Amino acid sequence: MKRIVLFVFPIILLIAFAFFGKTFVSGEPTLPSITVDGKPITVFQGSYCWRGFLGGKCVDMASPPEIIKFHRVVPEKISPESILSINFKNEPLSDSVRANLWISDEQTEELSINDNQLIAPKEKGVYVYDIYARWDKGDASFVFCIEVE
Repeated sequence: MKRIVLFVFPIILLIAFAFFGKTFVSGEPTLPSITVDGKPITVFQGSYCWRGFLGGKCVDMASPPEIIKFHRVVPEKISPESILSINFKNEPLSDSVRANLWISDEQTEELSINDNQLIAPKEKGVYVYDIYARWDKGDASFVFCIEVE
């Protein structure tokens, strides 16, 4: 029995580390949930720098429009001036949440965020956004896309 425990326990530890070790060592930010009228909007990870228990890493991603193109996103159709609610599993630092609307592949417009909410445009069209926030463990951006009908 003792031999079995001495053999099985290290294997269980190796399997656990394979699944959870990466997050424990360097970690990654958690995606926020974004909803409109209770409907979830698909969110993708953008660039980030994050520190875990034993180290950290910085990851530079493509621009938000390129991320949306890469994932072949079908934007959620919403009504004009709908409220986009942003919910973080772990609250970011106070006054650190920012949002941009991508006008083109290179041009952005900074948007106002109030109580973790954005207001969708009035005009019909497809819109790409990125959200940025900071925590004690680092900072991250997140990307999503909507279609105003």
